[in-house]
Amino acid sequence: MTSTARLLARDESLCLDEEIEELLWAERMALAESWLADEGCAADADPGLVAFDESPALEHWTAGRRRRHELVYEWERTAAQIAAWQAAQTGILAQALDLALSHASSGSDADLEIRDLAAELACAVGLSDRTVQRQMDDSAALRDRFPATLAALGAGRFSRTHAQVILEEGSRLADDAGASYERLVLDRVAGLTTGRLRAMAKSIAEELMPTTIVERHADARADRRVTVCDLVDGMAELHAVLPAVLAHGIHDRLTQTARGVRHAANDFGAAASSCGEAGSAPHDDRTLDQVRADILCDILLTGHATTAGIERDGGEGIDAIHAIVQITVPVQTLVGADKTGATLAGRCPIDPESARRLAGAAPLWDRVLTDPVSGDVLAVDRRFPTEAQRRHLRARDEHCRFPGCRMPVWRCDIDHTIDHQHGGPTAHGNLAHLCRRHHVLKHRTAWQVEQRGGGLLAWTSPLGRVYTDTAAPTLRFLPDAETGTAVLP
Repeated sequence: MTSTARLLARDESLCLDEEIEELLWAERMALAESWLADEGCAADADPGLVAFDESPALEHWTAGRRRRHELVYEWERTAAQIAAWQAAQTGILAQALDLALSHASSGSDADLEIRDLAAELACAVGLSDRTVQRQMDDSAALRDRFPATLAALGAGRFSRTHAQVILEEGSRLADDAGASYERLVLDRVAGLTTGRLRAMAKSIAEELMPTTIVERHADARADRRVTVCDLVDGMAELHAVLPAVLAHGIHDRLTQTARGVRHAANDFGAAASSCGEAGSAPHDDRTLDQVRADILCDILLTGHATTAGIERDGGEGIDAIHAIVQITVPVQTLVGADKTGATLAGRCPIDPESARRLAGAAPLWDRVLTDPVSGDVLAVDRRFPTEAQRRHLRARDEHCRFPGCRMPVWRCDIDHTIDHQHGGPTAHGNLAHLCRRHHVLKHRTAWQVEQRGGGLLAWTSPLGRVYTDTAAPTLRFLPDAETGTAVLP
């Protein structure tokens, strides 16, 4: 074997994947030619090839490149396997919808049957039953309307998210147009991110629509809405579905106002500096995004924009909140003794400063003071008193007590666990908040619930599986007596 052949031959003992070794072979050939050219050697010069072959850097480079190829191929294989499992899961959920519909005798019964089975599936894997019901609907639509897309998902051509984009953008089309839409999209989907796929699919769907954008926009306007999505660390997203012209107009107006605020602050600071008063000049280091957000809060909550941000003492937005709110606040937080956060009932944690300011300003909200050690409710007060049991239940439950449901108590019914007409007492141990969806589920399906003390609810599904839901305030960290660190009781 010549030196060239020895250099370029694939080392079968190290080959983990034939396709990877093919790529390494080609890359090493190109690297060898480049190295020999840099050294001024002929491409077939044995001394140069031997030196290159024995270079420690080559071994390190080869190992790194091999592992890089392995990781990419492992990633691709895993993604394809996940896609195949997701296709199988889609089929299961579509069959679940079929099963629910087959047991229904009327339209109203169908909805209840679907809710019932969605709840069973959701509790089995720790998901919201609303989420599972949406997935059941989407799965059946994907199977029935876009079967080629589902088959491509099962073959690992793209992810479940890609399939969802194809479904969402094609859902407006009639069946005959949907088939053309699917064929055109699948011909072009290879290598596209979901963002680019959505733009492409939207364009194809628009071309196949039987009506004009003007006609459809008139109907779409009826779906305008504003919603809130909770984030972590005391933050949330405010979503508004509006006509596109208005949405972009609002964003542009916020941008122009934000730039004006920043320029005004900078001009004032420059003027103060020129007068020898640099120490008193305001320093606004907020980004444009931050100023836009602050102005949005100011305008919606106070009716006008201010130059102060929500992090500044002069910010008026939070002080303008006059709502019925329930916040669970540890006593030491309320008096400013520590930095423990508070909880917006049924939603998310909020920072202690916001909790203290709301505690002093909001006229219609419940303050629930908890012991900083045990987490037990110490007292509940309200500026306009309400019935004591309702306040206790709001403090205990915070949200709907069906497993996984986060519907806040103010949108729930108070349900007698054992029906009042069957002798169930109107007492804390027999009352719990249920949203209307799960209130109906409890009374009109085979789901059963019992209270086991301490606010714990045990739900039994139609299949006999038991799922427990614990009242939120009962889980707290206790400080260790010796170290002072927090530990679970």
